[in-house]
Amino acid sequence: MRDERRAQLVTAAREVFGEKGYHAATVDDITRAAGVAKGTYYLYFQEKREIYYELVRSFLQHVTDIGASVVREVKTPADFYARCELAAGELLRVFIEHHSLARLAYRESMSLDAELERMLRDFYRQLARVEADNIRVGIELGLFRPVDPLICAYAHIGMVERVALGLLAERDPPDPRHVVRELLAIAFEGLRKK
Repeated sequence: MRDERRAQLVTAAREVFGEKGYHAATVDDITRAAGVAKGTYYLYFQEKREIYYELVRSFLQHVTDIGASVVREVKTPADFYARCELAAGELLRVFIEHHSLARLAYRESMSLDAELERMLRDFYRQLARVEADNIRVGIELGLFRPVDPLICAYAHIGMVERVALGLLAERDPPDPRHVVRELLAIAFEGLRKK
C-alpha cells in the first residue's frame, strides 16, 4: 500500500506539473489530484521540488536506457541499423506520449536550481557516453568512418533533442516513422564509411 500511495502521488504530480508547470503547481494541487490528504504527501516527500526531481530523474533515465538499448546483442550492420531505428522510434514515442514531462525535464528545469542543473549535466554526460559507445560499435562494424565518438555523440543528442521538442510544438507533426527515417539518414550519412 505504501508503494502504491507513493506511485499515486508521483502520477498526480506528473499530471499537475504537465498541466500547470512547475512554478504554478502546488502541493495542494498534487494531493487533490491524487485524492489524498496533504499530510500524506509529507510522508513521502519533504517539498514540491523533491517529487519534481523524481519525475525528471526517471524521465532522463528512461531516455538513457533507450539509447543504451542500441548495442545490445548487435552482431551485424543490419542488427545495428535495426536497433537504431527501434530506439529512435521508441524515443520519439516517449517524447510524444509524455510531451508535458519532456517539456518539464528539458525546458522548465533549466536554471531552476543547482541540483537540477547538476542532474541535467550528468544526464547529458551519461547519454553522450552511451551514444559514443553506439558510434564506436558502428565504426567497429565498418559502417562509419573513424570520427571522434564523443563529439559526434553530442551532435546527435542536440539534433534529436531539438527535432523532438520542435515537433511537439507543431500542430500537425509529420508521421513519427518518417521523422525516425530522416533523423537516422541525417545522423548516419555524415558518418558513412566511403
